[in-house]
Amino acid sequence: MSHIQQTAFIYPLFRNPKAKINAALPFIIMTIVSKPYQRGIYCNDDSIKYPLKLDTITPGMLAAITICCTLVIISSGEAYLVYRQRIQSNTQFNQYIAALYKVVGTFLFGGAVSQSLTDLAKYTIGRPRPNFMAVCAPKVCTGYMLVINCTGTPEDVTESRLSFYSGHSSFSMYCMLFLALYVQARFVAKWARLLRPTIQFFLVAFAVYVGYTRVSDYKHHWSDVLVGLLQGALVALLNVHFVSDFFEKCPKRSKRPGTRDGEEPERKPSVQIADSENSNHYNYHSRGTV
Repeated sequence: MSHIQQTAFIYPLFRNPKAKINAALPFIIMTIVSKPYQRGIYCNDDSIKYPLKLDTITPGMLAAITICCTLVIISSGEAYLVYRQRIQSNTQFNQYIAALYKVVGTFLFGGAVSQSLTDLAKYTIGRPRPNFMAVCAPKVCTGYMLVINCTGTPEDVTESRLSFYSGHSSFSMYCMLFLALYVQARFVAKWARLLRPTIQFFLVAFAVYVGYTRVSDYKHHWSDVLVGLLQGALVALLNVHFVSDFFEKCPKRSKRPGTRDGEEPERKPSVQIADSENSNHYNYHSRGTV
């Protein structure tokens, strides 16, 4: 199956708003209804005895940074391309709104898939976080305990069983790599040769930094962060390759001699002839014939 056929098959799935909701259903259901798997623990396991520590990158901070970066990069990129007439749509609505809807729709679809896969693993595996014992604060814990009576708040104890794999890492890597690939596909002008890799470096570096902080804050084991980064990167790559049209070749517009790449030739106003019947060569009537 060619890339065009794959896109033609998959694109209607995410273009429908119901597809985005369906992709996010596992995330919504597990967050509201489900409880994580109650995995037994060894009380002498030093890997879950780390102290409590505040988040370096809070969920609200991560959401704010990723949303701001997404809005700035995508809105400016699509505005530039529509202004330069390098992307066109058959829609009857505004060209910029249509282009923005396609990219944002693709981004949201992949984000819903990534978050659903993350929560599916979290609630199914139920791995204790490195600070589980500090959050649980059990009165009695000896040897291996399948059921442990925690004195901490139920919400915090439930959250302390969602270590594998890191949601911060998967979400940040998905968002940043998606934007990095978007920049690679859209910022193709000569003046962006140095700007493009610079933006991509800072985007991916931020995602990796988020993963580092989850280990140093004792919220995840290093393997949780590694798997989260790989999962976010994989979803971003598959989403861009199979769903988006970022790297599809657009037909080149014919240009007149003397014009540079991306420049429109100067258009001179045409003189409109009032007598269209006599001036139209398709309706030529010979005069003086019998």
